[in-house]
Amino acid sequence: MDDLVIDGLEIDGKSVGRLKKSHTHARSGRYVKSAPVESGDRSFAVAVDSTLRAAMIRQGPDATPESFSVVSGDLRKKVFKRTRNMLIVFVVDASESMGKGTLARMKAAKGAVLSILSKTRLSRNRTAMVSFWDEKAEVVLPPTSSMALARERLKALPTGGATPFADGLMKAWNIIKTERRKDADLTPLLVVISDGDANVPYDPACKFNDIKDELHTIARAVCKDRIHAIAVDTRPTWNKSADMRLFAESLGAAYHHIDGLKAGNVVKFISGFDASR
Repeated sequence: MDDLVIDGLEIDGKSVGRLKKSHTHARSGRYVKSAPVESGDRSFAVAVDSTLRAAMIRQGPDATPESFSVVSGDLRKKVFKRTRNMLIVFVVDASESMGKGTLARMKAAKGAVLSILSKTRLSRNRTAMVSFWDEKAEVVLPPTSSMALARERLKALPTGGATPFADGLMKAWNIIKTERRKDADLTPLLVVISDGDANVPYDPACKFNDIKDELHTIARAVCKDRIHAIAVDTRPTWNKSADMRLFAESLGAAYHHIDGLKAGNVVKFISGFDASR
């Protein structure tokens, strides 16, 4: 069968021209396997190798190039696997609500970003960071896979003041929405590092007593947008944050308490992240 000519091949007695080009459509990803063509399939790429193999198996060892035929039941389609690019967005509390813990949070987040980029710099995965402090949040690192850019932008990170948690969450969500418009198959992951405090509203009209309710409303909206998340509680072990647990529930996030705020621990949480859950 090595000299079988694909040009002019017939399926069920009807010519299909060049089999490789029948049913050709734009495809992305890597051809990983073949599968039988089902009755409802209308658009697929033919797996020529598997189709010919199925035809040969059906006809048995007595088949000759002259008698060889392909019927619809022999058809196999290509199955593609597309690598899903990941965007990890850190949302880091840089307020003074934890005193000296603020610097530890920022140091750990910065170290985690650089560690992740060093491991994924040959892929298209990217990392971004939003920090919130004083009266607003700021995108301190736009989505990037560049280690050089990350080092430059994260060299000096401002801290202090109040805790505009909701603004930080909104800015991170907007980053993800913008990047999703560019890549519909993007897998986003939010990593929120905070003690759970919030005392500055996103909506200026929001009353002080309603600030936490506003934060949870935004968190639930982010959850409904099918965004995976990890919530890292940075309060001391003896005084874990009930607010951070409740926030994690609203966000649909995996809750972690970080005993010893180090970049390696944050990376460990992210490494255990399962996008299929």
